[in-house]
Amino acid sequence: MKPKTRKIPTPQSLANTALQYLGRYAASEASLRRVLKNRIRRAAMQHPDFADDGERKIALDAVINQLVEKYKKLGVLNDAAFAEIKVNSLRREGRSRRAIIQKLGMKGVRGSLVDKALEKNADDLSSEEAEMKAVLTFIRRRKMGPYRKKPGNADTHRKELALLARGGFSLDIARRALKTEPPPSDP
Repeated sequence: MKPKTRKIPTPQSLANTALQYLGRYAASEASLRRVLKNRIRRAAMQHPDFADDGERKIALDAVINQLVEKYKKLGVLNDAAFAEIKVNSLRREGRSRRAIIQKLGMKGVRGSLVDKALEKNADDLSSEEAEMKAVLTFIRRRKMGPYRKKPGNADTHRKELALLARGGFSLDIARRALKTEPPPSDP
């Protein structure tokens, strides 16, 4: 199969790409910027004359900056709102504070915005209580600890602790969560 030949980006094609991307995904400023810069990078790999044209690439970078600013002013790009949505979603999945900070950091969201979104999501819970709620959701979804169907042994317990540690939970929280009793209403 022959690789797709990419066209050299123009200001209009970058605007179209931005609009399509924002229409399909909730995005941070950094993720939109990355998508548009990748268009330029891929075109430069296929077109040596475009790769050598520094002025043209600088002009397209300026277009990217204008597009990002335009969508920020319109309210389509809002890193604070994006962080809140993602934090709510990730907490419902049972993700730890560390995992959330890492994931949103990879999306280009500033740490201060993530911290504010985590505080807003805590619903009057302390940081430790919010983590405990998240870890209980995580172990329930994974059928670990008290939610396990078959009784486990020391090796199973060690593996579950390791999984929770990789998920960003502290050892203390992980141990307490694995020792809890499931609520009577849980299946």
